[in-house]
Amino acid sequence: MRLLQSCYAVSLCDNHCCVENSMKHHCPICYEYLFDSLKDTTVMKCGHTIHYEFFSELIKREKYCCPICSKSTKDMSSIWKEMDEEIEHTVMPEDYRDRKVWILCNDYNDTTEVFFHIIGQKCRHCQSYNTRTIAPPVLPEQH
Repeated sequence: MRLLQSCYAVSLCDNHCCVENSMKHHCPICYEYLFDSLKDTTVMKCGHTIHYEFFSELIKREKYCCPICSKSTKDMSSIWKEMDEEIEHTVMPEDYRDRKVWILCNDYNDTTEVFFHIIGQKCRHCQSYNTRTIAPPVLPEQH
């Protein structure tokens, strides 16, 4: 038997990433304590909880990342496919064709080196474009 300690929609049962005590945090937008709030809340794909009105506003503005952890808040595979097609049809200038950059994938939570493209950088692990360019890792000096 699982003890949830909060009221959630039945549809969430076995259908979300569980973040322990997620209702015992503040809304990342308005900072109201969610456990005491009378406003509707929603659990995002990553397991973080937010007031539903703010989640809806994020989606309306095409902001599909959690404001806490930056993971995608919905299935983005169709958008990633569109980006793949756009990248395939966008020729990079000669100076940038072989340029590599280091990225952090917000969905996979790992770093990797990939070829730079003006449209976006794709994670090799999970095929997500929910990435950001980072400085290359600093390797320890060998003596």
